[in-house]
Amino acid sequence: MKRKSFLIFKKNFQIGTALILLMLLCLNISTLWSVGKIKRDELVTSGYFCTIISSGSMAPNVLVNDMLLVKGGISYQVEDIITYVSPQGSLITHRIKELSKHGYITQGDANNISDGEIPHERVLGKVVLVIPGVGGIFSPVGVILLGCICLLGWLFQRVIRGNQDEKIKTVDSFKDITENGDKHTKTKKI
Repeated sequence: MKRKSFLIFKKNFQIGTALILLMLLCLNISTLWSVGKIKRDELVTSGYFCTIISSGSMAPNVLVNDMLLVKGGISYQVEDIITYVSPQGSLITHRIKELSKHGYITQGDANNISDGEIPHERVLGKVVLVIPGVGGIFSPVGVILLGCICLLGWLFQRVIRGNQDEKIKTVDSFKDITENGDKHTKTKKI
């Protein structure tokens, strides 16, 4: 019974992990596509994007290594947290402090000065979900650690499967001997 439960858990874990990785891949491709559109001076009209915070400018509300889910193509109000592309091409996530004629005046919660006016065309979207600390998994150290964990899991599975294969071979060999019978060997009680 334990073995069956373990196999069900293992299968569900593998499917769940694959789905999460696929979702993250799609979100990252969507983000790259949207940043490319902004760099070509095209407007981002819709979609979901993800980004990982790499500075403390939004502390204490949004911290370094938090993953953000950003939705584009919606209206933005004062106090909304938005992600936009800077003129240098980097993603910046700050809070809207004022609405202006051609865009938004934003500022990081931990900053003393505003970013100036951000044109509508540079805005990717509004932050709709903050997932605390998840971004650390996607840092270089996190990716190496995740890779090592996956490798160890794979090796562990191979060792267990190898031991089970040996047990099956031993049992099959024993069955062959007992089914065919070694009629020439007899034992005597002494």
